[in-house]
Amino acid sequence: MIRLLSIGIDCISSIIFVIPAVIILRYAIFRQRNFNQFIAVFIFALYSIAVFSVVGIPTVGTFKVDFGFNLIPLIDIVNSPLEYIKNTILNIILFIPMGFLVPAIWKNYRSIKTMFFMGLALSVCIEILQIFTFRLTDIDDLITNTAGTVIGYYISKRLSFKLPIRLGDNKEDVLRYEPLVILVAMLLIGVFLKPIVSNSIWDIVLSSSWWEKMK
Repeated sequence: MIRLLSIGIDCISSIIFVIPAVIILRYAIFRQRNFNQFIAVFIFALYSIAVFSVVGIPTVGTFKVDFGFNLIPLIDIVNSPLEYIKNTILNIILFIPMGFLVPAIWKNYRSIKTMFFMGLALSVCIEILQIFTFRLTDIDDLITNTAGTVIGYYISKRLSFKLPIRLGDNKEDVLRYEPLVILVAMLLIGVFLKPIVSNSIWDIVLSSSWWEKMK
């Protein structure tokens, strides 16, 4: 319950920064005026924020180095098989939208090789960031996150490629990097801007009678 509350507060705290960030990126930097594309990119940005909130990234004021590593695949299945299976399924589900949304919005990402390496690279970045949090850096997360991205790609290939709205039909070289720029922007929001709001929300929650009952 506390974990879900924390994720919810993180997402709410980030959303107020997402809208102006996407507007600036789409209209000022990439100079795109298509409203359908804006909505699609905005959804991807919200998803990115949700991912960073779920996996746990360091924020300003909470950086701490914790070299907790697991470099042996499947080792946790011996100690707690049910927990391992649950975490594996959740990690795969978490990254399926990544493999689905990116090729659906940006045509030049409609390649299994591109999406495989994108999912892998994002997973590596997340695991590196978790060195500075309370989370464990785990090779199983790399495998399951990448698998989720690949599954999402094949779902997208079957469904969204045939949508009547042609999202992201752009040939400019600069747009090739748009999903990466969105991911970096959402990461920076999560690290530097989110705490400005989330700390205030937590102050309200912790001082409420509801929290006293929860304890």
